Amino acid sequence: MFSNSCSIILTLTCFLLVHAEEDTADKEKDITYKPLRELYQQVTTGRNREVLPINVVGEQVIIYFYFHLTYIQEYDEVAGKLSLNGYFGIQWFDKTVSWDPAEYGVTSITFNDELFWKPTFSMSNPYGALQILYKDDSVKRAHSTGQMDWFPSDSFDITCQADVSDYPFDTQTCTLAFVLSGYDDKEVVLWPTAFLTDWYVPHKTWDLVETNMTRTTFPQVANFHMKLKRKPLFFVFNLILPIVLMCLLNPFVFFLPAESGERVGFSITVLLAIAVFLTISASSLPAISEPRLPLISILLFADVAFSGVIVIFVIISLRFYLRSENIPVPYLWKGFVKICRVLKCSCRCTKRERDDDKVNEYTYDNGDNLSFSISKIKLYSSENQYRGTDSVEINSILSKDEISWKNVGEELDFVFGTISALYMVTAHVLYILDAVIDLSILT
Repeated sequence: MFSNSCSIILTLTCFLLVHAEEDTADKEKDITYKPLRELYQQVTTGRNREVLPINVVGEQVIIYFYFHLTYIQEYDEVAGKLSLNGYFGIQWFDKTVSWDPAEYGVTSITFNDELFWKPTFSMSNPYGALQILYKDDSVKRAHSTGQMDWFPSDSFDITCQADVSDYPFDTQTCTLAFVLSGYDDKEVVLWPTAFLTDWYVPHKTWDLVETNMTRTTFPQVANFHMKLKRKPLFFVFNLILPIVLMCLLNPFVFFLPAESGERVGFSITVLLAIAVFLTISASSLPAISEPRLPLISILLFADVAFSGVIVIFVIISLRFYLRSENIPVPYLWKGFVKICRVLKCSCRCTKRERDDDKVNEYTYDNGDNLSFSISKIKLYSSENQYRGTDSVEINSILSKDEISWKNVGEELDFVFGTISALYMVTAHVLYILDAVIDLSILT
């Protein structure tokens, strides 16, 4: 009997203890969540979010404003449109919000609804419709000290006019600008603090080489500047080098024998190849003429035009080369041939002088085994002959054969080929130097 009573008493005691623990846990749970509900009621009851969050009239609200760029979607140079992704970090102090963390157990709360005052921003350089930074679904956070944190994110389309003068070695400077709406600097002060790129994902076409920020006081605008540099390697290998290599074929048309009959066909083939390639590559060239045409467009047009000029040169040269020998060569063309021969001979003589520091001795055999020393060349234009014992080599060149139309054609080939080579080398070297100078300035 006694043992049964003890068992009953122990059972009742355990039951009461378990029930007491459950009641204690329920009470603790109510104590944990009740202050949080009271906190929301305290900070939101009777609040007008249209009124500045100040306690004394004349106080300023300082807004700290930074931007974090995450990705550049695209840059359309023709349309002048830059699309990018990122988010803003906006902080300010609400003097009407505060609580004791020890009393409520939390130092900050989050909210999605428009419960508190917050500033309104509008993009000052949008591409398309005006974009206002006010209503969004991002989470806001209020701290016990009155600090408010807001992190709106979006995709932004801004206007950025391109300067493609140095395409494809160009750089563009674009600006994301937001203006504070509705308040002057006596009420609210906009203060940009940073332009962050810690989570930036590199673009395939553009390198982000520099970022900075500026502030405009009236109106209050936060400007976030970014400098973009195009990656030129793709355009060099697929546009510039093929054009240069095809243009270098042009001067070699004058090395073809005139009797082969392939000169005109060769020059026209090169011209058509360049024209067809430019037609195919036109889609990769920016269709912009302001503030200046791309230098590469001017160069390519000049290459096509000069290829057409080379076709004309070839026709003129063949016209003289194949002219009937029954037609006498005028005095003017004879003088032209002689001048060209003298120039070529002078170049050869100069080359020999560079190869040997001593005075060159040249032996000319005139049938009597007589030798003449050449150290000086002197031309008497009235007789078109060289005088003196040292001019036998030049006299032999000028009087060896009778000048014919074939000789005129050969010298025209020499002149036209020289002009073509000089143009091709000069034009493309100047373009490369300009590109190198631009790249050195940027770096």
